[in-house]
Amino acid sequence: MLPHPRGRLPLLGDLASVDRHRTTQNELRLAQGGLGPIFQRKVLRNRVVIVSGARLAAQCCDETSWARCLAGPVKMLREIVPEGLFTARTSNPLWGQARRILTPGFSQAAMRVYHEAMTSVADDLIAEWSAAEGGVVDVHDSMTAATLEMIGRAGFSRRLGLLGAGDVDGGDSRRFAEAFAEILSWVSGRANDLPIIGTVRTRLRARHIQTQVTAIRRYVDTVVADRKQQDIGDAHDLLGLMLTTSDPETGEFLPAANVRDQVLTFLMAGHETTAAVLETALHYLAASPDLQEELRAEIETQGGFGYEAVIRMRRTRNVLNEVLRLWPPVSGFFRVARTDQILGCYRVPAGQSVFVLSLAAHRDPEAWGPQAERFDPDRFEADRSREFPDRFFHPFGTGPRSCIGRAFALHEATLLLARILDTYTLNGVAPLRMYERGTLRPEPFTLTARHRHQS
Repeated sequence: MLPHPRGRLPLLGDLASVDRHRTTQNELRLAQGGLGPIFQRKVLRNRVVIVSGARLAAQCCDETSWARCLAGPVKMLREIVPEGLFTARTSNPLWGQARRILTPGFSQAAMRVYHEAMTSVADDLIAEWSAAEGGVVDVHDSMTAATLEMIGRAGFSRRLGLLGAGDVDGGDSRRFAEAFAEILSWVSGRANDLPIIGTVRTRLRARHIQTQVTAIRRYVDTVVADRKQQDIGDAHDLLGLMLTTSDPETGEFLPAANVRDQVLTFLMAGHETTAAVLETALHYLAASPDLQEELRAEIETQGGFGYEAVIRMRRTRNVLNEVLRLWPPVSGFFRVARTDQILGCYRVPAGQSVFVLSLAAHRDPEAWGPQAERFDPDRFEADRSREFPDRFFHPFGTGPRSCIGRAFALHEATLLLARILDTYTLNGVAPLRMYERGTLRPEPFTLTARHRHQS
């Protein structure tokens, strides 16, 4: 029998050990508290096998023996975004079609084009922070606005009005962000809710949530309609690609409903996860003046913020990677066994799913050494790779369903961090606390950003 939390009760199972507000952080504590690299959580009739050890997690990433499994919050998101790259079933031909059409939109050549739009967002963020009274900035709101603007300007050639002047009323974009946050919290709550109680809670809020879903779909429809009215002969952004490019294999174009799902996916996933990484990175940096100075030295060495300079900011990228290791915004993913498997000493029959808890596997001392819990960006230096030959690092998922926007997210995050550190000295943060609403993100906090170039 698989290990399980203490105090398991007849019928109720592990109900006493459930924390529906910090589910995966609670599972991390259970794993580190003695349950080990694989264990089971049971509530009433619902059973979940959790893989928390790096070695077993890596085994679950073998595409010949395991496959992606739509379960948990991702499965529930299908009710809102049924066929986005993140939520579509791999067996659906539209998933492959969309992936093939959009892949060139994340190439190095495309990133060079996006860099100018990303720079304009960074300029507007710096202007907003410089105008903040007393230098006190709301990091949550700022990073939400900046990352939404990034995908709007670079991905859709549209200024959303959240930073600087907009092509549209910024209030519409803010309402989109607020509606999405509420939907994501609802989805996460449903996935982690208790049977019966959760059903009642879901029904009580269902009508309001449906109103919010209608609102975000209407917002996306406006984005697409406005883009169609522009000259899109030269498709230099993601939305242009979707509207003008056919699948190289089938020759077919994406249906209008699928374009909507992809735009909604990029707006949702493209800002929520990157904002979480940036907030966490800024928290660590504000607590470490020495690390701030190290990164400023790297920035000064590059002599600017052009595309080539940003991709050479290796130490800044190391900080982002270390944040992704300790606090991956997507804290785990489900896998299903293609055939009968053995994980550790336990048999997993074909068709059974497991939850790979990246949050724990990324902290496994067997993979990351005895100081695995310590924030240490230098562990990603090339000359230290021999220390971690079996490291497990999958913040963007695994296999053919891994995040298509990885390069986009890392480039925008590196640029924003570099611009912020070049302009400001950061300090004054409370202890880091993470909350969960489908993603793992810091609880909102403020910090003080003192301008370095003003007397």
